Amino acid sequence: MKLRSLVNSRRLYTPCEDQRLTKRVILLLVLVLLSACSGIEPQRQEQAPLANTAQPAPAGSSAVATIPNDQLLALAADQRISGEYTDQTATLQQVLAQQPSAEQARLARWGLAESALLQGMTDDATRDFSQFLSDGQTDDLAARALLLLARTHENAGRWPEAIAAYGRYRELKTPLEPYAALRQAAQERAAGQIEQAIATYSYVAQQPIARGRRAEALERLIAIYGELGQTDQQLARYRELLGVAQHEEYRPAVLWRAAQLAGATDESRAWLREIIAKYPQRNEALEALAVLQNDPASGLTALQAANVNFVHGRHAVAVPLYDAALAGQLSDSERFEARHKRALSLREQALYDEALGELGALAQLQPPITGTVQAELDYIQTVGWSGNVPWAIDGYRAFAARFPGHELSPEALWRAIQLQESQGDTAGAMTKAIELGTVYPQSVQAHIALTKASFHYYLNNQRDQAITAWKLLANGAAGTDSAEGHFWAGNALVQVGQGAEAGALLQAATAVAPQSYYGMRARELLNQPLDGTQPLGTGPSADERKAVEAWIGGWFTVDVPNVGAVVGGTPEIARARELIRVNLRNESRDEWFAARDAWNNDPARLWQLALQAHDAGDPYVALKAAERIIELSPEKHITSQTPSGLLRLLYPTPYLRVIQREAKNFGVDPRLIYALMRQESMFNPDATSWVGARGLAQVMPGTGQGIAQNLQVADFSPDQLYNPAVSIRFGAFYLSHQLGSFDNNILAAASAYNGGPGNAARWLESFPDRDLFAELIDYHETRHYVKVVYGNWGMYRLLYNNQ
Repeated sequence: MKLRSLVNSRRLYTPCEDQRLTKRVILLLVLVLLSACSGIEPQRQEQAPLANTAQPAPAGSSAVATIPNDQLLALAADQRISGEYTDQTATLQQVLAQQPSAEQARLARWGLAESALLQGMTDDATRDFSQFLSDGQTDDLAARALLLLARTHENAGRWPEAIAAYGRYRELKTPLEPYAALRQAAQERAAGQIEQAIATYSYVAQQPIARGRRAEALERLIAIYGELGQTDQQLARYRELLGVAQHEEYRPAVLWRAAQLAGATDESRAWLREIIAKYPQRNEALEALAVLQNDPASGLTALQAANVNFVHGRHAVAVPLYDAALAGQLSDSERFEARHKRALSLREQALYDEALGELGALAQLQPPITGTVQAELDYIQTVGWSGNVPWAIDGYRAFAARFPGHELSPEALWRAIQLQESQGDTAGAMTKAIELGTVYPQSVQAHIALTKASFHYYLNNQRDQAITAWKLLANGAAGTDSAEGHFWAGNALVQVGQGAEAGALLQAATAVAPQSYYGMRARELLNQPLDGTQPLGTGPSADERKAVEAWIGGWFTVDVPNVGAVVGGTPEIARARELIRVNLRNESRDEWFAARDAWNNDPARLWQLALQAHDAGDPYVALKAAERIIELSPEKHITSQTPSGLLRLLYPTPYLRVIQREAKNFGVDPRLIYALMRQESMFNPDATSWVGARGLAQVMPGTGQGIAQNLQVADFSPDQLYNPAVSIRFGAFYLSHQLGSFDNNILAAASAYNGGPGNAARWLESFPDRDLFAELIDYHETRHYVKVVYGNWGMYRLLYNNQ
């Protein structure tokens, strides 16, 4: 009850604001639905917020006349995107109840049939799609209806009817014909039409669609031939699959399965050797090794076997294999590698004297070769492992003095600092950290050391030393690390009244990494406005798009006439857009990413792809393409010069109506919900984390069950968390609960969302200062999460207002 009263006390909008729905958004959402029956894509420029009150009234209500059909159709399109299928049905029924035009009625009937399909109401969907197709029209909407009718039969287990419907759809020769064939083949297999399924899957495997879908067809063929006991055919399909399977997480598994099937053949041995050579870290490499070691014709070398065991930490097994390799014929580089890794394996077994003897010999090779310097560094480390820490500290520093320009010298000095601190000499270690930052200011090790030293000094009231460390970090690093140094130096100077210098440092923090936690906190300390001029829902305007193209043209030259038209006309993007229209999101993303991978180093094309995905309604794809553009840019990160049009794709505002509604219901800034979801899922509603969190807001199934009980949601199932509207509602509720528990402390609430409320309370008790709280969370993942969410929130405030 306390939470409910707290939530109800927070109001972000006035009733007048709730009633506002501009003509522009009505037109926008009508275009969204019209895109289902034509080649038109919704243009999301200058989108104004949707009214929360635009819900259909009951038939016969006096309010009906106040909601025109075009507005209801627009609302229904938005409800479909958000997964509010029951509401979508009611909205479309209202359209049919108030004298629609012929075109409006047709759109409503198509939408009702699709909504029934998405709700699992197969009988209703079958009836509605069949009736829709009975008018004899042959436009794009009819083609999509036929495809969805086939899916309805498929979902109901009516295999013959599904096969027939897919066949009729394929005769239309649309861009999705191969996808229909893939689904048709599955129905043929289920119906026992094995020969036809084989023919259809074989056809799909040859089509120029996304690699993952061709691989799916080949995997199904392999399974069918396995059931038939046709090993030769299975192997033939495996050979085709290996021409498609390139992903490093997938290919070794395919190689292993193919090799097992092939038995003791030269082809099988080649596949197993490929696993060992290219993917030694995979478990399949150990399995391949076990097979080849017992095969006298394997072609496996002792060095290859040793390396696989070394990677997997099987050092007692690796050493005799390295001995065997060294007794044979090796190139100079192979011999050095074998001796080096053998020494490290000895060290891992605490055989320090033998390891030191070999590492010392390698370090003193004359003339030096690649690897001798690394061997010397490993020698010093081994001395430290053996217990002689003071010698190791001196050794690391002597190493850096001998090789002042070597890339390993900053690492040597950082190791010495860590060992010195472990011996209880923290003050001396921090002094050396400052030296490291002075000598190697641009090294990663310096940035880590300076961060450590600065907070040590700050927490021990040695403010001048802390400021020195932060300034070194600010000037030596780039991006967020530089912003951290600028922000904390400025923050410390503010506290001692040195406003002029502090202001310059804080201003620099906002310039070098405006999207970071530090850039946003610097803006707050400077009292700079963080309330954008554009409303939530605003996409890149025409002028902003031109500005992005000019920015890219300033550092990338491409001789491609009309890049936008070239990108928009590619088969991959045509298929991706059509797949979205029939709600096949995963298949659509496969096609988007196939195009993105082809243009991975071409920012001009990536920009057009990002716009295409944004305008087609997939913010996740657009965001990922925009991220790659940033990686390709000269700075490699967002700066104050990054065009706002690109930032709107990096910080998009999908599901606007639902987020504004739930933000109001639970008293949360909608921009904070966007900030959290961007970090959690990047607006991929199908996202699943390695621990099982699901959906846009990445709610764990157990947490979702508890939220469902609080919200009195009946018949909750974890899969509902993939529904955008459900995930947004549950995420907003849980975030609101954490804000209420932590007195609206956004940093603490974010840490509770990620790391649990108990940990958040512990961290807050230890460090009530907001900035120290963010820095000293002892879970790396949560510490990073809190800063990113806060930086995201700042960017959303900078780009969009809350009106």
